[in-house]
Amino acid sequence: MKNVIMLVIISLLVFSCKKDNSDPGNTDNPGGNQGIVIKGKIALTAAFNNDNLKTGNTLSLSDAKKVLVINGNGYTLADIVNGSFSASAEMGTATALVFLDASNKFIGNLFAGGLNVLPLDSLKNGKNTTIDLTTLTLSGTSVIPAHNPLGVEIIITQAEINCLKGAGGYYESLSKNIDTNNDGVPDILSNKQITVNTLFAISVGKWGMNNTAPTISGTDHFYINYTLNIMGGSGLAVTDGNIVLSGPTGNVYNDILLHWYRMSPNTSNRFIATFKRVTQAPADAPWGTTFLPFMEGAYTLILDGNQLYTFNYSNIGVQTNLLMVIPTLHTNGDGKLTSITFDYKLPNGTTVNPSSILTDVSIQLNDKNHVFLFDGSNDRLTSKTGYGTYTFKTPVTISSLWQVDVFYNDILGNQYDIIWN
Repeated sequence: MKNVIMLVIISLLVFSCKKDNSDPGNTDNPGGNQGIVIKGKIALTAAFNNDNLKTGNTLSLSDAKKVLVINGNGYTLADIVNGSFSASAEMGTATALVFLDASNKFIGNLFAGGLNVLPLDSLKNGKNTTIDLTTLTLSGTSVIPAHNPLGVEIIITQAEINCLKGAGGYYESLSKNIDTNNDGVPDILSNKQITVNTLFAISVGKWGMNNTAPTISGTDHFYINYTLNIMGGSGLAVTDGNIVLSGPTGNVYNDILLHWYRMSPNTSNRFIATFKRVTQAPADAPWGTTFLPFMEGAYTLILDGNQLYTFNYSNIGVQTNLLMVIPTLHTNGDGKLTSITFDYKLPNGTTVNPSSILTDVSIQLNDKNHVFLFDGSNDRLTSKTGYGTYTFKTPVTISSLWQVDVFYNDILGNQYDIIWN
């Protein structure tokens, strides 16, 4: 099964890299009037916060001259004029706002409602939404808005926020990860960004069938395989495959392996590489090999043996904050599969709005030998199609069905294979 999972994850990775609609080299957009409008104000004589000294930040928010708007691997720059800015962002993305001085030195990033990103998918006024953050203040490297848009312009519940926080450990330390080569300037401005996300393969229970409800295992019987995925921007120079990961600082693993890589998968990235930690699976696990998690800490990516890029990573609470996409299969009078309906819940049973958390859903049906009965990786449910039902164009024979894989990408870029047997 592992080979089947990884083949599909590779295709998911390549697909998700192509979803970026931003122009990575576009620095001319002053915040314009395309996309979701995000605006705010900065006091021209902002007081210096003592928390800045604790983080080593000697700049105040009044030094900010630009707002860097990051959507995935793409970005735009908006000028701050007379203490005000108006930026644009893409709907359907997790968007980070980073505040820079006139020399593009990092000052801080927006921190609203417990998140370092704005999940711009489920919005009060759709693509016509305007988010006014009003007055901004700086605490350490966190830029705090007087108006928190989460739950107002951005339609999201606290449970959904917790779900994103649980999966979004890389974004917890955005102040560190935005400058992995430690030159004081955001890496994305030179297309040298390092983007990190997690690939999860998770066995959670038994699918539902017609009038028989799905069965969900307790969280202590969730079996999870983890791989760490790293994408390097097109401005990076690296010899084919000379990519090493080390860490975390203070407790360095000796078992990190390069699982697979691909050079120049698209115009935005120089490489994609995934890393794993391998051990024997428990006797009752659905697979023979377990890919272990990567603990919280600082990791160093080494390119060509001498280029060092340091980032912070954590993977907190995935078992309790996992968004489970729960399938129920529906058959016709001949016993052939005609459709699958989906419910979206957290492990505690809380129902959540999938549009707040994920960007697409696809399915794969396998027999006991892991031969595809159906591969829907190129026919995905999205916010445009709706996430409730997948209808097959032609009924599928499922007499030998052994496993249902439900794949999704969350809005932070993590990828999931939710496995039902």
